[in-house]
Amino acid sequence: MFIDNLVFNLAQSSNHYRYSESIKKFSICLYVLGGKQCYEFVRLNMPGSIPALPTVLDLINKSDMTLTEAEFRFNSLQQFQSGFGFCSEDTTGVIPKVEYDSSTNSFIGFTTPIVDGIPLTKHYQADTFDDFKIVYNTNEAASLLNVHMFQSISTEDDPTNFPKPFLLSAYGVDNTFTAIDILRRWMYIFESCLDKGVRIVGFSTDADNKYLSAMRLASNFFASLPNFKLQKHEHAFKIDIPNDWTWFFLSRNQLFLFFQDPVHIVTKWRNRLLSSTADLYIGNDKISMAHKEQLINNNHYTKLDHGLTKSDIQPKDRQNYNSCIKLISDDVINILNDSRGINGTVVYLTLLKMIVKAYIDKSTSIHERIKSAWCVVFVCRLWWSSLEKKSALKSSKISQTINERKNKINKYFITRPAYISVEMNAHNLLYLVLLVKQRHLPKQTLINLHLFNSQPCESLFRDARSLSSTFSTVVNFTVKDFIRRSQKLSILNQFRYNQLEKDLSFPIHHKHKREHLLPSSHQLDEIDALDIQQLILNAYEQALNLVKHSKLLDTLNEHKINCLDDLSNYIFNVLNTNSRMINYSFRTENNTSEEFGSDEENDDNDVVDYASDQLIDEIPFDPQNENVSDDDESILNSTKSDFNGMTIVDNINPALRQSYFKVKINNNIKYLHKQSACWLQSNQMKKLSSDRLSRVMQRTSDHNY
Repeated sequence: MFIDNLVFNLAQSSNHYRYSESIKKFSICLYVLGGKQCYEFVRLNMPGSIPALPTVLDLINKSDMTLTEAEFRFNSLQQFQSGFGFCSEDTTGVIPKVEYDSSTNSFIGFTTPIVDGIPLTKHYQADTFDDFKIVYNTNEAASLLNVHMFQSISTEDDPTNFPKPFLLSAYGVDNTFTAIDILRRWMYIFESCLDKGVRIVGFSTDADNKYLSAMRLASNFFASLPNFKLQKHEHAFKIDIPNDWTWFFLSRNQLFLFFQDPVHIVTKWRNRLLSSTADLYIGNDKISMAHKEQLINNNHYTKLDHGLTKSDIQPKDRQNYNSCIKLISDDVINILNDSRGINGTVVYLTLLKMIVKAYIDKSTSIHERIKSAWCVVFVCRLWWSSLEKKSALKSSKISQTINERKNKINKYFITRPAYISVEMNAHNLLYLVLLVKQRHLPKQTLINLHLFNSQPCESLFRDARSLSSTFSTVVNFTVKDFIRRSQKLSILNQFRYNQLEKDLSFPIHHKHKREHLLPSSHQLDEIDALDIQQLILNAYEQALNLVKHSKLLDTLNEHKINCLDDLSNYIFNVLNTNSRMINYSFRTENNTSEEFGSDEENDDNDVVDYASDQLIDEIPFDPQNENVSDDDESILNSTKSDFNGMTIVDNINPALRQSYFKVKINNNIKYLHKQSACWLQSNQMKKLSSDRLSRVMQRTSDHNY
């Protein structure tokens, strides 16, 4: 492929170089993976081997992977052969900056307006500079970027051959949208995908309270949304649930399923150990990170034995998942098991390990996923029930308000969102298995269980940050930068995973070579013979064994909670009384390119620094013949007459008229490019830290969450 094309071009003049489709794909991949400097180095030293850079940029801009802010790419779903998919949603911090998009003649980087939960596309447009100043001064630049990812569910038997996540939409936000906005947006995505022949099975997010509330409302999980009636939707799933399953709280009819991202759940559980306000006890057993610190300081053990460092038990970055994995390693738990007085910590770490096993570990079998997920749920129910009973007994002896009693319970328990997330994930996991078992979904759905999370969003954020210049230390982006970079990544993934002829080879990370550990579809035949009731009873027995040393069961037995049915009925009543949500809403309500390194090309091909007396193209635009009134001329004053470095010109190409504002500077008619207008209006250069920890802390400080 490569040599044949090169030999052909060596016999031609440079103006007659031709390139095959495979070489064009190779060139785009080289540019995306290596950057501008790498691409030019190869092209200059191997003449005729790859096309010039403008040709590559033109190929990228003309691809079917173009993305516009706030626009959902539902038409692109036709590339996936499967009729089922899973969606995820997440936000990340961006550099607040307004920029002009010449392809849509709109300004992006503002906070996108949300109407009925749906973001508006091409909302910020202006024909005059005065109009733009009003828009700029009355709207905030977005400090967050919201993205939606689509994960197709493979129906093939090969577990390693599943489509990669696909970016549906991206837009700037300010975190002021509500749970109902989220739910309306999910309904819009669901119905739009359905129109394209794709049935969305469910959604996943990062366990944020707003998303958790939306999930509870949609699934009727101790919440009600009477004016939506999602359970009566014609496309709602319907499964058979035995009446004696008192431990199962999810309704039989569900329009779509939900999974809180398990990585975030694990970090939330670990962070609870670090809380200064929490004093965790499970029964009489204390749960404390101090037990880990004692292990590290114990001279009898070395790092070879446990693999821990002090930064693992006192992490500055509380979203660090790898430190959580080190805390729950078999070596650590085995050493702690041999110690006295730390049963509570061992149980807590065991629960964390079960969460990883149930939702994250790719090699876990289906019955082990169910058993691990529900064992965690039952331990939490036992734990919470004992706290409720103890608190009720004490409050009857001393005068306590309801809030004081709740705060007392919360002090000894995991956070309420973390508990609800564990409950909902276990219920939705089992519901998904029942859908497959009852032939509503293909069995290959269960091969992809580890993909039903919001990690595709996190992965896209990391990949987009990695596309900065080779010699640049800046890893952050504006909204426009992200859209441009994600377009490149989409093209790269299309070439990498949707090749029919396999004419390009890509390196595979050594960690990804273990995909053969995934269960194949013939191993899923066990689903038909799976005894769910017995599996749940085994999980309950395992939960009892975990907490039997804590004297927690003694408290429950004193209050006649002696079996699974007693426990389930009690928890159901507590949740139904104290945690029920009701919502009566309806479905609708009436220029600093150097900052990112020299590798970032300017996509606005009509932005060129022309001399003030130079005509653009051969057809100048005559201001005297323009049918625009004087009222449309914005007046600017300047002590300068020469505006080198800014796109302010005397004449423009009529084809590019919409990209310019007509202004009058010192009584002379000029044309100001809209990107230069953005620079002219900006008063300060806002930045975002390259350090992820500082970036997260900055977001938390700015938005108080």
